[in-house]
Amino acid sequence: MSVLYVASDQPGAGKTSLCSAFALLLRRQGQRVAVFKPFADSGSDPDATAYRDLLDQDTDGWPISFGSELFADSVAQASGALSVVSGQADHVIVEAAGAMSAQDTTKLADAFDAKVVAVAGYRPALTASDLSPWTDSLNGRLSGVIVNGVSRYAGHSVTEDLVPSLAEAGMTHLGSIPEDRTLLGASVGQLAAHLGGRFVVDDPDTSMLVERCQVGGMGLDPSKLRFGAETDNAIIVRGDRPDIQMSALSVPVTCLVLTNGIDPIEYVKYEAERVNVPVMVVDSDTIATMDALAGLVEGASFDHPRKLVRFADLVEQHVDLAAITAALDGDGQSKRLS
Repeated sequence: MSVLYVASDQPGAGKTSLCSAFALLLRRQGQRVAVFKPFADSGSDPDATAYRDLLDQDTDGWPISFGSELFADSVAQASGALSVVSGQADHVIVEAAGAMSAQDTTKLADAFDAKVVAVAGYRPALTASDLSPWTDSLNGRLSGVIVNGVSRYAGHSVTEDLVPSLAEAGMTHLGSIPEDRTLLGASVGQLAAHLGGRFVVDDPDTSMLVERCQVGGMGLDPSKLRFGAETDNAIIVRGDRPDIQMSALSVPVTCLVLTNGIDPIEYVKYEAERVNVPVMVVDSDTIATMDALAGLVEGASFDHPRKLVRFADLVEQHVDLAAITAALDGDGQSKRLS
């Protein structure tokens, strides 16, 4: 059994996404993979739930709350839990707690005899010096660095500036993953919970993923152009505009959000149920509803099967997965997967 430890320089860098994607891709290759997060920054941590729901991973008993310092008994407890999680696995992928230092990461990596991948969330000011504590502390266990969430027009800067500086600092660049709209999406159910919406159709499918929110207003273009140009969108429209609501329902949309606390007329409800489009009503007006959606995007979590599949595709396209598996197998030979 080999262990891959995924750490980050700051919380929210994408460790859960990366661990899940690694597990999925290795399983596709016929490998037996377990995922494990021994410690969390607080008692309530959603990552274990994500691993259970997305990867069918048994998460009973972990993670445990992590204090300001990692003590020897905590390391021993984590090592014991790892032996249980590993079972008959070929590989175990371990996620670090968000606030864990390079020194504490080294303690666990040594205890687990693990190779380490550091994931850095992209920001314009990111430099190799931000990640130097990892190379200084890990004593050769660091397999490389992955830069996650690179914005559309930052790719040139990463390639020309950041990657060479990583090489000069002795760090292997394993890949840069671009940001992606799917990963910022929310389910219809999460959208309703965030907005305080109530569903007005029978048996709404609340699991569908919403990637875009669009205001439904008057326009000269046909509905196919107004509402059908993008996929996986929620249409935000006043509750007293059945004409616009029906126009939106004539093309594939994910859901309707009716504002001002006004229920739809019966024909709109009938048509929505016929085409299986959830309809919710919120008390706020359209502008306030759109403003409230900003908080939903900021709090997006990795908790949907489509997000897992999409991120695994991005990892396969942009990360040297072969180098990581070679490090786990003790083989220095690697090549980028195409």
